Amino acid sequence: MTANWLLLVCVTFIESMPRYALTMFPIFFLFAFVSEKRFWSTIITVWSLLFLALFSSLFVRGWWVF
Repeated sequence: MTANWLLLVCVTFIESMPRYALTMFPIFFLFAFVSEKRFWSTIITVWSLLFLALFSSLFVRGWWVF
């Protein structure tokens, strides 16, 4: 999964990025398993909300959000 993330970050052709991001789908199973503990559930929620705010602000500004 780390290799998929590195490939996603290092790709130069932005149009093909969703294809590489699709291989990261199993990370949601990992998040579900880890979030059984309340502490990790809070960390994942805060992390997700921060990225939601970041990508929403980029979208509102008209920037490419991939």
